[in-house]
Amino acid sequence: MKNLDRAWVWAILAAGWMGLIYALSDRPSNAYEGADKATSWLPFATTIAHVGLYFVLSAFVLRPLVLLRPSTEARIAYSTVFVALVYGILDEVHQSTVEGRVSEVVDVIADVFGAVLVVVFWFLIRRYKANSGE
Repeated sequence: MKNLDRAWVWAILAAGWMGLIYALSDRPSNAYEGADKATSWLPFATTIAHVGLYFVLSAFVLRPLVLLRPSTEARIAYSTVFVALVYGILDEVHQSTVEGRVSEVVDVIADVFGAVLVVVFWFLIRRYKANSGE
């Protein structure tokens, strides 16, 4: 487990996850017709997907910051959310250049929400560990 607690491992995971997000947004809209039909019963399916993708990305971004402790906890939290915000905006700008795809502010809000969830869970876990004496 100690080998997984190296900042560079988590940074590589974050970069790889960013690559996955880029690849998903680089596909034309007709590539997702089957997925749209399969998730038609689920309201806000694309919003949920954005929250999930950026939740994972933010966890991968948060971990090396926690391990390296470059600054205060507040700056670590803000940096995590900021990375999700910037990458979410860049992703939407890129997506607007792909055939049949559009850029939506709602998607960026969902991206940031995924990052905020990670930060909130991180603070809750820290509080739990502090209260339980770990």
